[in-house]
Amino acid sequence: MTGRTAICEAVELPARTAPDWVHLLPVGAVNGRDGRRWLLDDPAQLIARSAKGGDLPIDYDHESEKPKSHGGPLPAAGWIKSLQTRTDGIWGKVEWTGRAAEMIANREYRFLSPVLHYHPTTGQVLRLIGAGLVHRPNLALTALSEQEMTMPDPLEDAATADLSRIATALGLNETADADTILTAINAQTAPDPARYVPIEAVADLLKQRNSAASDNAARAADAKVQQAMNSGYLTPAMRDWAVALCTQDEARFDSFIATSTPAYAHLRRPSRLHDVGHEAQGRRPASADERAICEQLGLTPTDLK
Repeated sequence: MTGRTAICEAVELPARTAPDWVHLLPVGAVNGRDGRRWLLDDPAQLIARSAKGGDLPIDYDHESEKPKSHGGPLPAAGWIKSLQTRTDGIWGKVEWTGRAAEMIANREYRFLSPVLHYHPTTGQVLRLIGAGLVHRPNLALTALSEQEMTMPDPLEDAATADLSRIATALGLNETADADTILTAINAQTAPDPARYVPIEAVADLLKQRNSAASDNAARAADAKVQQAMNSGYLTPAMRDWAVALCTQDEARFDSFIATSTPAYAHLRRPSRLHDVGHEAQGRRPASADERAICEQLGLTPTDLK
């Protein structure tokens, strides 16, 4: 998240040596010499944000934070290589330049003043930018005043305000950074396992339902065709066609039966052909014509007897 820059009260360095570790910020309230206050309530998150920029520079008298009017080089006094949370705040491991180490050992510089990036509305400390070797703590106030007199970036402030509104709408703290906001958005768009089931399970359920429906339709069609056959509307040879029609378009099948006559009803009644003069002779074999008729109708010669 974007914000504004501030230079804080300086911390005095140990005498006679350039320390490997320096105390940069306290936890909780961070007080400026001009009476302004900031808040550091999540040191771990601050360290994570600050580490994204690589090594943090330490300059002389906050020259890199002042308007660049001289146009000359701005040598570094050292580099903060890593940050660590302790009970009294945030500490940084420093790799000093030879010149800076000698000046600290000679007491030419005694104080270290951190530079912060903070939320313009809440004062929440967002990121550690670096630090500066200074002579007196109140010089940090002068640098801070110079920083505030520079024209603020309206786009940066607008972006910060927009992120704050988005964070509030998501139920987050208004100082939440972009990563936290994105995580909250992704969490809201993720499906709720209690409300959704895997698509494979749905597909399997639909397959089972369709199979059951198909079986039921086939059984119903078969029963209706059998009834039509028993009533003489269909012959056994017409069975497969009739079942397929009834399954696919039951209304069309019903219309066919309704407009037909039971022309084959006599095939379902016992035939008396074998009673006419053949009692003594036994059963007469079917003639060629009778067999042909039976074949066309899907019957056997015994169905005619």
